[in-house]
Amino acid sequence: MAVTHSTAAKNAATDAVTTLLGASGSLVFRISPSSVGSPGTAVATLGLNATPFGASSGGTATAGSITSDTNATGNASPVAFATLQATGAVIVIHCAVAASASDINMTNGLTVAPGDTVSCSSLTYAALSA
Repeated sequence: MAVTHSTAAKNAATDAVTTLLGASGSLVFRISPSSVGSPGTAVATLGLNATPFGASSGGTATAGSITSDTNATGNASPVAFATLQATGAVIVIHCAVAASASDINMTNGLTVAPGDTVSCSSLTYAALSA
């Protein structure tokens, strides 16, 4: 039998995680290798607004506005991971990045060149699956 959670439990778990981002969080795109303990090289850093995510609904939280990185560090290697982190580069969430069917999908190619603008049009997070 699969473990299931009530909507209230999913909302509480998601809100607990997104609250850890605080008021000065960021979304950082990275090249491999990467893990929570060794996050890899950052190629673009996007700022999250003062309330990074709204309250969860149905177990999913939606990010508020995300500030573009208009002068990315870039690298010749493709982006493979992203982190959501709090002030002081404290990683809260680590996830995969690809062109499609991934945790985060990049639509204009996975390689970020120095000086590129990197933006994020929408972002959601769910701590628990159905």
